[in-house]
Amino acid sequence: MTSPRSRYRPGAAPDYSHRFHAGNVGDVWKHCVLVEVLERARAARGAVVYVETHAGEGEYPLQSTGEWTEGIGRLWDDTAPAGADPVGRYVALCRRLAPSADRPTSYPGSSALARAVLGAGATLALWERDAAAYGRLAVHVGADPRTHLHRADGLAALADAVRDAEAAADVVVVLVDPSYAQKSDWHDVPDALIAAARGSARARILLWYPVKSLTRPNAMIARLRSAGVDAALAELVTTPLEHQRRRLNGSGVVLVRPPDGVLAALGGAAARLGARCATEARTWSYRMQAWGAIRP
Repeated sequence: MTSPRSRYRPGAAPDYSHRFHAGNVGDVWKHCVLVEVLERARAARGAVVYVETHAGEGEYPLQSTGEWTEGIGRLWDDTAPAGADPVGRYVALCRRLAPSADRPTSYPGSSALARAVLGAGATLALWERDAAAYGRLAVHVGADPRTHLHRADGLAALADAVRDAEAAADVVVVLVDPSYAQKSDWHDVPDALIAAARGSARARILLWYPVKSLTRPNAMIARLRSAGVDAALAELVTTPLEHQRRRLNGSGVVLVRPPDGVLAALGGAAARLGARCATEARTWSYRMQAWGAIRP
């Protein structure tokens, strides 16, 4: 059997669609972290640029069943006040963007959440290489004059995109969110992040990664640390790693230059999400690590 080809290699047939995974627990954790960082970017003074390397479609339809039932589906009826904590803010935002309040029938992509948090004045620079996903993204974005779309390899463009954003804005937030459809992504992605971090001075860079075991995530973290990239990781596992399955066991986010207060807020968010989204007898785990100049 031949290995599936990556959607981010020239001439390759797509082998991944986020439609199958939208709203799952990996999305929930990634977007809780993202919204917290974006809220602080919005509160800062000055122009804001949001950069995303793998923007996808912008919005995803949800069927009656799917991975979302273990993610946003478990939080949809959360009655906590909207501004009470990171989970409350994230759920309230998803509900505000949803076409129906009864149940989630669609799930917003990261760029939709970024626009909703940052407002109309922020600039969004979005990369998406897959032709079908790019077409749907363009329809979703419409004629928004402050959203700039690039049908190109966002990972390859990352370092230049971050430098350009820093030259144009006071605050820069970057999301790197690849599919990890290829084993080589676990090397190529951190290398791109290292180059972007070394070439920037202010950008707050978020790197999401899936967890099915800790072997590849730990090797990636070691690669970043050995390269001298100061950062923190926040990792939530909602299915114990000894339970092998096709869906995610969990996911993590590496934060380069996390804003003040974010890491502390994420600890409380992890406890709420772990209790709600755990799949095996409410067993979940949370890992926070910080290195270099970053303090938890």
